[in-house]
Amino acid sequence: MNKKGLERISEKWRYPVMFLVGFGLTYILTGIIGPIVAVVYDNSNPGVLAQFNDDIINRSNTPAEFASTTIDIFAIAQFIGTALIAVLIVVLLWRMLASDFKEFKNNFWYNILTIFLWFVVIYAMSYGVTVLFDLLKIEGMADNETFVRKMLNSRYGFLMVLSTTLLAPFVEEMIFRKFLIGFFEKTLKIPLIVSAILAAIIFGLAHDHSVFLLAYLPLALAISLSYAFSNRNVWIPIGVHFLNNLIAAIAVLTGSQ
Repeated sequence: MNKKGLERISEKWRYPVMFLVGFGLTYILTGIIGPIVAVVYDNSNPGVLAQFNDDIINRSNTPAEFASTTIDIFAIAQFIGTALIAVLIVVLLWRMLASDFKEFKNNFWYNILTIFLWFVVIYAMSYGVTVLFDLLKIEGMADNETFVRKMLNSRYGFLMVLSTTLLAPFVEEMIFRKFLIGFFEKTLKIPLIVSAILAAIIFGLAHDHSVFLLAYLPLALAISLSYAFSNRNVWIPIGVHFLNNLIAAIAVLTGSQ
């Protein structure tokens, strides 16, 4: 069978190319789509674009202080951007996804149980981080977490629910597990477990650079290790990530958090 698209690139360089493109697009697309949505929004609601520029470009406010219209714009932009990346991944890498899914189905109920067990691991480690924060008297949450919660409760929160529970787990697991761990293993020749831990740290840093990085590490470590211990089947960490984000979204929307 003739190789097509990314399959033409040697395995050594395929993974770093896929990671850099995927990671770059997660930031570039939102940065491009956001202002476009703001301009469209401003046509029917004059002043929205000026407020958006004040919040984002002039950085006069923190995410916790963003105007509701700015939050709306980012909820829309993030959904569109993540959806575009997801479609691109499916189109270019459907053989890889299909192969992993076939393996997933071969041990379907075992894999479902595995996903739930890794979620329990996340919950246990997260509780440990909460206890640590209480002992150190660390209060508040990461800016990214504040931003996500505001988008979930925004006018277009339903788009954010789809983004956080369906699109983001798929896109982020492909980027930070399949691509990044593949880069460490295939290109840099780093052992799988070490690669998984490094990917977890980078995933956490991509979400926060402060002490609240610790709050992301339970999820990051669990999904990275679930990928490593499932013979690199990306559908396992996607499932764990989906379940974690679904429970978190429900908690935010119901006021439990």
